Amino acid sequence: MILHFSYFNFWGHQPSYALRAQVFIPRLLGIVPYLILALGTYKANGYWTPVSLLLLSSAVWMSVFVFFRKNLIVWLRSKHVRFQSIIPAYVPIKNGAYPAKFIWIKQWRWIMFRVSVMLFFFLIFIFQPIKSGQFLGASSVVIFGFGTWLILTALVNMFEKYIRFPVSFSLLVLVIVFSFFNNNHAIRISDKQVDRTDLVNHFDNWLEDKSDSSTVYLVAAEGGGIRSAYWTANVLAELDQRYPNFDANTYAYSSVSGGSLGTLLYRSLKKEKQGSVSERTKLMLQNDFLAPVTAALIFPDLVQKFIPFAIKRLDRARVLEHSWEKSWKELPNVRETDWSQGFLTQFSQKDVPCILLNSTHVESGYRTVVSNVDLTELASDNIIDLFSIQKYDIPVSTAIGLSARFPLLTPPARIESRDGEVWGHLVDGGYYENIGATTIMDVYSKLRRHCDLKYKNIRFKVIALRNTKSTDDYSPQRGMTEILPPLITLSHIWEHNGEEVLRKGSELLEQYGDELIEIKLSRDDKENIPLGWYLSKSAQRSIEKQIMPQMKLVRLNLENN
Repeated sequence: MILHFSYFNFWGHQPSYALRAQVFIPRLLGIVPYLILALGTYKANGYWTPVSLLLLSSAVWMSVFVFFRKNLIVWLRSKHVRFQSIIPAYVPIKNGAYPAKFIWIKQWRWIMFRVSVMLFFFLIFIFQPIKSGQFLGASSVVIFGFGTWLILTALVNMFEKYIRFPVSFSLLVLVIVFSFFNNNHAIRISDKQVDRTDLVNHFDNWLEDKSDSSTVYLVAAEGGGIRSAYWTANVLAELDQRYPNFDANTYAYSSVSGGSLGTLLYRSLKKEKQGSVSERTKLMLQNDFLAPVTAALIFPDLVQKFIPFAIKRLDRARVLEHSWEKSWKELPNVRETDWSQGFLTQFSQKDVPCILLNSTHVESGYRTVVSNVDLTELASDNIIDLFSIQKYDIPVSTAIGLSARFPLLTPPARIESRDGEVWGHLVDGGYYENIGATTIMDVYSKLRRHCDLKYKNIRFKVIALRNTKSTDDYSPQRGMTEILPPLITLSHIWEHNGEEVLRKGSELLEQYGDELIEIKLSRDDKENIPLGWYLSKSAQRSIEKQIMPQMKLVRLNLENN
């Protein structure tokens, strides 16, 4: 449709360009998706499956159809076949420019069909992003998204040519202007006000009922999307099964991103006190959480950019949170915990350990921690306690989401202060440090000083659940040196920004006779990793295979004390 509106007759002045731009390139782009999918299915299976061959055949037939479309249209219309009204009139692109009115007369039925398709996908992804997204899958959502927005841009272009006004440019300007007052990414809050105790008193209360309190465990769970969530929950479940006192003697969990999802999944399942934690972890995390948030990103949240006021329902971060809540409620015999209810309501009991969900404050770059313990006394360590800013409790899923605001996939969260003013924005905790080790070491330092005065016999063990990548290739960067090096640098910093913290933390622990234990989920540079929030069956099996070997490595360390 866009090519129809070319006012310059390239065929009369530059036929070679017109041949490439209006004949060869469109025909090539028409079959490229089939070729990509055919290659993808071949790579995934290791051989040419019937589906791969079907896709290659589709590419051939698409090229035949595009090449002979004029002949087919003319032949069908000349035969007066049934349903002739749905056969479009042939409008040769290379015969010059056409006004919008002419295109409308010739192809109004097909234009209305495209409009209907566009409206259909917008409606289902706006009102049912979770069900429709999980039914179609993330890849299909992206394909339908590109197709739907392509139809919309073509219609805008047609309208622009009709009224002879730069509609497209005006819309882009409006998007920039609207961004100052249509931010719909405010977090959900409950009606319950915050009520917590400080770190030292919380530790003393937690320690009261511990008969065997000679060893206290502190856990740091590294980020890495659903891969890290699956690893964290399963390793904690295995440690709990192997060492009966492990869970009871674990005082604090500091986590980032997917590690936060895994940590709260484990704690919630322990609170339910029914069924196997590992089996229920599989049931919970086997769902596709990537497709719903992708659908919300491409459809409702992108529509929000063109609306001058905020519509909270269109926030894609909420869709991700709702998908976690839905999966949690679908687990059998869930009674004690509700992820749609308040985080402090669910995890503020006396016997519940300290939970530290790490996020990053955009405006200052400092850590912002969601915790069931008052952390204002750690402000000197550049820790911002969210509930010292936020007056009300927030849902469990929102607390997890604040720690897992992936770049682009999920937006920065808007936080309001106690007086209702915008305080700032929060993004993924990995921006600051991707293991949560900095926060857990700050907590350890405070507790170590306290125990030296009050509990002489207590020893601490910090367990770091790693989601690591073994990088052996440090060859110089070649090509695109103005663009790629900054991105590659940020990527490596993201991967390694906790290494130094753990190294120095280990030295500090050793000074007091305490210990650091690392449990690593390793992968090499060539291993594919799940994108964000979807984990395949093969990826689950790959993770599970590493649990037992890692348990053997840490067996002696845990049994020594």
